[in-house]
Amino acid sequence: MSGLPPTPAIDGEAQRLLEARWAVVEDDCRARMNLGACADVAGELRRLVADHPLHERLWSLLMLALAGAGQQAAALDAYGIIRGRLAGELGAEPGPDLRDAHLAVLQQRGVPATLPVTPAQLPRAATGFRGRHAELLALDRLLLSGDGPRLVVIAGTAGAGKSELATQWAHRVREKFPDGQLYADLHDTCGPASVLARFLRALGVPAQQIPPDVIEATTLYRSVLAEKSVLCLVDNVTDAADVRPLLPAASSCAVVVTSRNRLDGLVAIEGAHRITLDVLPPVDAVAVLTAAIGAERPAEEPTATAELAEMCARLPLALRIVGAQIRHRAGRRVTDHLADMRSHGVLNSLTVDGDTSAVRAAYDLSYQALDSATRRTFRLLGLVPGGDITPDAAGALTGAPTAAITRRLERLAFAHLVQEHAPNRYRLHDLLRHYAAERAQTENDSEAATQALLEYYLAYADAAADLLYSPMLRLPGPRSHPDAFADRDAARAWLGTEFLNLVAAIRHAHARNNPVLVCRLVDALRGYCMSNWSVEGPELARIGLESANATGRPDLCAVAHNHLAASHALRCDFPPAIRHFEAALQLYRALRSRRGMTAVLNNLAGLHLTTGDLDRATTAFAEAIALEAAPHPWRQLNLGLLHEHRGDLTKAAAIYTQQVADNPCALVLLARVGVRVGDYVAARHAAEEAAEQARRINDRSAEAAALTVLSTVHAGVGNHAGAVQLAETALESAAGPTAEAAGYAALAAGHLAGGQYRLALLNAHHVLHLTGRLGTRFEECEALLQLAHIHRAAGSWAEADHYFGAALRIAEFHGYRGLAGRALGRAARTS
Repeated sequence: MSGLPPTPAIDGEAQRLLEARWAVVEDDCRARMNLGACADVAGELRRLVADHPLHERLWSLLMLALAGAGQQAAALDAYGIIRGRLAGELGAEPGPDLRDAHLAVLQQRGVPATLPVTPAQLPRAATGFRGRHAELLALDRLLLSGDGPRLVVIAGTAGAGKSELATQWAHRVREKFPDGQLYADLHDTCGPASVLARFLRALGVPAQQIPPDVIEATTLYRSVLAEKSVLCLVDNVTDAADVRPLLPAASSCAVVVTSRNRLDGLVAIEGAHRITLDVLPPVDAVAVLTAAIGAERPAEEPTATAELAEMCARLPLALRIVGAQIRHRAGRRVTDHLADMRSHGVLNSLTVDGDTSAVRAAYDLSYQALDSATRRTFRLLGLVPGGDITPDAAGALTGAPTAAITRRLERLAFAHLVQEHAPNRYRLHDLLRHYAAERAQTENDSEAATQALLEYYLAYADAAADLLYSPMLRLPGPRSHPDAFADRDAARAWLGTEFLNLVAAIRHAHARNNPVLVCRLVDALRGYCMSNWSVEGPELARIGLESANATGRPDLCAVAHNHLAASHALRCDFPPAIRHFEAALQLYRALRSRRGMTAVLNNLAGLHLTTGDLDRATTAFAEAIALEAAPHPWRQLNLGLLHEHRGDLTKAAAIYTQQVADNPCALVLLARVGVRVGDYVAARHAAEEAAEQARRINDRSAEAAALTVLSTVHAGVGNHAGAVQLAETALESAAGPTAEAAGYAALAAGHLAGGQYRLALLNAHHVLHLTGRLGTRFEECEALLQLAHIHRAAGSWAEADHYFGAALRIAEFHGYRGLAGRALGRAARTS
């Protein structure tokens, strides 16, 4: 194609061919590596990376080939080379392929592994499906056989049954895709990034390893699917750009896309096949209507049933609506229903073949058949910002009692105007949502109804946060539903199921300039976002501060600065965390809020403790203690950490012991002290109790921390296999880089206990790299001591002295007296 003038189509085809060529090269390399030819493949890859010095996938394959050939040091050197080039020439960090290969080398794995998860995400196949035989055969021909791209777009007018056809076919062939089925409705998402994250989690990739960048996430997604056979169904796509990141590169995968648009870009550039749905043939339309009504009445009135099918324009959605109206009205004849439809003037609108107005007319028909209260409910459902709604929330939206609103939702579900996609959870199809919102615009109470829904969300979120995260600094104020939940489990379950709706509510209120409500909702969700490492957490914290600044209220600004600072600190982004904590402290000083000052001082003290500034931490703790009326639980734990860092383990243990009631974090810290002093019996008891408490409250982060300490207990008593297994389990749930570093340190200890010095060194070096990059100085010092320990056990005296010396310098500089004593004592014994 070099002689052809450039056009978008030619450029796209050229790029596709280039990517196909690289895919073949990579597949060939992997296949030969699996056959044991790692050394030969490594030689060829060295030549390829010389010609393509920034091609990350080639470098990742080179690292795996070198490791497979027994050249771990050379593999790590290769990682250092490409990482330096990316930083120097592009100012970028390594992508997911390189990071996965790096961890694979560290953990002595041949290829980056994912969990053996088989996703089965297809929505339920509806009953009453009839017809579409030709389209089903076309899907079989295009996606189950043939040499072309395994990508099909099902396009057609609203109500033609695109999603239904795709779902029915996917269920019929799912066994031909043994590695699972993925499903996404793009109407319910904020873009491809959130769908990619959900798909990767379903495929076994831990949440903390999913890149936030769409391009990097797409690369990881395609890498995970490279050797799999997966069916992917992407529903309600409006733009080709939204679905492109979700397309696997592997020819063993198949993708079905549904859209009201033609998606010409997917056809022209990606080579997708398009199936356009028309209205149903007459026989099939009658069959759908008969299934919706029930066999008896259509059998008694076949002519009227055929006429009714034509009046519905033979569109599946319209047929189902009419069928539901007749089915649930005992004694209603088809002829009578035809007469009513004619009297309402529906005939002309329903005979517009293939036009969207036919669907709108069908919606009008169903809408007019409702009683006035149910109509109002339907209209207001079009204003709901989130993806679904419960009867309780719908009651708040409409002002109706729960029993009455439940009956109205059931009526809407019978008429297929809402879908009960899960028990007591209702949602609207995208066109129905638009239709309902249009209807709501003519009403006078739509704004008040939406405000009532947002206030309902705030009241319940406040009640849940008060139960679950009471020690956190929250905005004061009366609670309208303080007894909304029977217990903590109920509050936790409600937050888990409503979280995405709450995020949508915050975005809705923010877009409509409701800053006070935004601040209060963000404040209520802070604890949940932090304890669950929610991807949306940083965004909500930023929205909260922006809204607080818009109000000009110092109390809201103080809380928002504290929240954003905590979000930064959680992700080890310490400089902005300190800035926002100090801004919050200044505001609380001006407000003369003792509680606010105490909380922020405790947060600052904990942050200084993490970064190794024990003097500033001590000063902040002293000021906080002088202000508070009673000891704060989290301040006490941080104070215990200060004693632990200074080497006074007795005081630390005493503080932790006072806080262990229903506090798995305190138990983890107490167990860690037991390990430090060699009391493995007490340490094991505390760690096992911490893990059990964490499981009871579904706190996976705390459970991972408990398993990490429990792993070190097993290593301490010489149970090498148990230690490694527990560390690997903890790493699977590790939330954030500090938990990851602790998990790898435990893994290194387990390998050391088993005399596997090389594996121990690889993992300990990884811990040193992580802690050095994060700036967690105490953990960095411990990593140096662990490296010294391993080298001494392996008989490498000079290397042991080197790491003991480096640990001693950090310990003395920061005042880690306990670690300094360990470094001095061990170094002396080594000498």
